[in-house]
Amino acid sequence: MRFTLSFNKLTPIKGLIAGLIIIALILIAAAGTLYVYGSQQKLPAGFTISGWPVGGMPYAEFDRQWQQQLELLRQRQVLLRSPSDAVANKQLPLGELGLVNKANELEAKLAPLKQGSIVSRAAARWKMRKDSYDLANSINTEALSAAIKQNWQEVYKNEPVQAKRVILDNDSILYVPEHNAQRIHIQELQKKLEALVPQVGTLTEADLPLLIQLTLYEEPPPVTANSLKEQGIARKITEFSTVFPASGAGRIHNIRSTAASLQDMLLKPGDIFDYAALIKQTEAKFGYQEAPVIVNGKLAPGIGGGICQVSTTLYNAILRVGLEVVERRNHSLPISYAPLGQDATFADGYINFKFRNNTGKYLLIRTQTTDRQLTVKLFGDIPAAVTYDVESKIIETLQPPVQYVHNAALKRGSSQKLMKGKAGYVVETYRITKENGAVIKKELISKDRYSPEPVLIATNNGPVEKGQSGAKQPGKSMIEDGIKGPVFQ
Repeated sequence: MRFTLSFNKLTPIKGLIAGLIIIALILIAAAGTLYVYGSQQKLPAGFTISGWPVGGMPYAEFDRQWQQQLELLRQRQVLLRSPSDAVANKQLPLGELGLVNKANELEAKLAPLKQGSIVSRAAARWKMRKDSYDLANSINTEALSAAIKQNWQEVYKNEPVQAKRVILDNDSILYVPEHNAQRIHIQELQKKLEALVPQVGTLTEADLPLLIQLTLYEEPPPVTANSLKEQGIARKITEFSTVFPASGAGRIHNIRSTAASLQDMLLKPGDIFDYAALIKQTEAKFGYQEAPVIVNGKLAPGIGGGICQVSTTLYNAILRVGLEVVERRNHSLPISYAPLGQDATFADGYINFKFRNNTGKYLLIRTQTTDRQLTVKLFGDIPAAVTYDVESKIIETLQPPVQYVHNAALKRGSSQKLMKGKAGYVVETYRITKENGAVIKKELISKDRYSPEPVLIATNNGPVEKGQSGAKQPGKSMIEDGIKGPVFQ
């Protein structure tokens, strides 16, 4: 038997093989082309930066020119001309005037051409062909401001001077006007610079300086004569004085120091005055000295005696202009420098003195001390037709109780009066509001009780049994008209 192989039957196989070879060759050629395209070391064709044609430029050459252009941009001079002889002309480079460009953004945009797979680089190159990147230049406000202040120190060393309110000896009010300081308008300069910053690609070392006209203005201080006048302190609206009682140097020091802390205090509309805060401030600044205070209703040596003469004087002043009393209490004992019912005591942690500025305008407190008296003056604005009177009346007299103490030195069965005692009182105080002299309101503002001081009698009625001495157990003391006590030498 004989077999015959026909090559004609293998022709389709040959065609298939040939086709596969051709496809492989095409793929190889395509891959080679892709590799060549994606691995190019130059910028895509037609690529521009703010109109600068850099397409086809090798990376190394572009980097060199790019850095050169950036440096030329930073060094580009700006002639800043002043419209005033008081402010000098200056010539400074853009880089010193806060120039900011987006070079990092451009580097990020070009990074896909140099990083990643061949396929991704080729895709990025194809996408960026004939693309245009606009380089955004700007001026940093803080850097520009710092440069201006550094280069025009002679201008910025002159600070604005605030206006002042001066109270003259006759209690009239004088306003000393403010003084403005000349300044360079930073925001206007920033806008002009950003409009004139040239684009990269066009810069040369022969470029002339950019020319900008400075805008100047007058900077006012925070406090101007108008802002002071708008506070509404138009005139002296009241004053009240109290005379120093016979006392030592410590009490006078305490009064004067507290009055000094009160001097020129300014209360906004609605503000609440807090005497406790003033006492702490005075103690820290001046310190308080030894003077009699009231301890549990009795006079005793202490520290800070006399501080309530300031609160009492101020209380009388604020009553007479209709201010709202927030917190106030009378002394436990009658005082000599103000009428009964018209005093305001203070006991740290127990009793405070507070009032509210309800005039609708600012309120200025002034104090004046002499060797004999303290005066509190209030400046502000209330209706001139409205006046206030204050009257107090005793509605009950409290007879002093009698207290006995044993004195073994006395003859048995005898007695001796040690203290004659003083009466106490219950007092009502009214504020009377008048308009054009006619009474329109009468209000009870306080009902106060002043404790009587006992009649003290020493006796000797024989031996005192154990446990019958009558001595009170010590407890926590409430100190009025001072901050500490008692003090014994």
